[in-house]
Amino acid sequence: MAAPTRKQLTLLKNDVASIRKNIKAGKELEKSEETVRKYLADSVYKTEEVRLQHLLCDVLKRAYEVGNEKMYLKQKTDTVCLLNTGRRMFLAYERLDTLDASVRHKNSAYLLPYRTNIFMGGIYFLHRGEWLSAWQQFDLYLQCPQQPLFSGERLATDDGAMRRVAFLSLTAAQHLDSLSLALKYADLATRSRQSEKAYEILSDMSLIHRDTLHAYQYLTEGFNAYSTSPYFFSHLVEYLRGRDRYDEALSICDKALAVDSLNAQFATGKHIVLLDMQRYDESIKWGDRAIAICDSLDTPYYNIGYIYYQRAQEVLGKKGKPFRQRLRDAQKEYRRLLPYMQRYRALRPEDRKRWKPILYDTYLNLNMGKEFREISKL
Repeated sequence: MAAPTRKQLTLLKNDVASIRKNIKAGKELEKSEETVRKYLADSVYKTEEVRLQHLLCDVLKRAYEVGNEKMYLKQKTDTVCLLNTGRRMFLAYERLDTLDASVRHKNSAYLLPYRTNIFMGGIYFLHRGEWLSAWQQFDLYLQCPQQPLFSGERLATDDGAMRRVAFLSLTAAQHLDSLSLALKYADLATRSRQSEKAYEILSDMSLIHRDTLHAYQYLTEGFNAYSTSPYFFSHLVEYLRGRDRYDEALSICDKALAVDSLNAQFATGKHIVLLDMQRYDESIKWGDRAIAICDSLDTPYYNIGYIYYQRAQEVLGKKGKPFRQRLRDAQKEYRRLLPYMQRYRALRPEDRKRWKPILYDTYLNLNMGKEFREISKL
């Protein structure tokens, strides 16, 4: 490692003296910070790193105090600049602590009263829609208990304030569309007062980013904690159906129904899963139950009608029986489907591609001339 030359040391000495004067006067502190950081970034001055880091902390401390004083006196203050200075000050002191822990207690005692300002800074940026700056402020606040610098302060790592800040960091991460940032404090956020919303955000983001491991985790945890929530039920069942995990999906339906047996969405979910499993009689039963709870649900009407329609097609297609016998047997299924598909048509008149072919065929095979003529003109 190259050592600084005498000329370089002289330049450093003069700059340090100038910076000390600026600190005392409370002037040109931005320029002073830039100068110190330039020296810290130069490996030639590695032997001076501890002294330079102390100096950087002094510069930032003075800059932060000057900004706070202006704000207290209601003078014109650049709030964003002040908040960013506060964050850089915390980070500088944390770095110093890794180099020189001898002043840990003094430094942590100085910084601790300003920790609330870091949190409030995050709120400020959140309201301005500056999501990254907001997340960085919350991240700094939440990291304090893990920093050796604050090890003597006995900061709570799982109190209500920490959980609230974790949830706010999650909302900022959502706006940034960054799953990695969202996951950093997910455990705390899901134990906040906004737990249900936290699970929902984490589930949504995991699904969007195709992180199936976390999607399943948060959908399951969300459903277990909030089993009557339509969000977790519907998304978890859909997740499992999409992976042909029908037995698990059916188990989720049964758990939900055990909590609320009169929930039409839960009954519909079971009806659909049973349909996926080709357990048609049971699917019809649960579809009818969903309709009995809420007769404006369109899905069960269509599905039940379609089951009967398929049965009618199967009967007509069977060989070995005379056509008239097959037609009579098929007509029984057509009559069963008719009220369901007609009701579906009434609920979803715009969905003509689904109901028209089935009703057309039904009216034709049941010799319903008037209805057949009407639907033929559509």
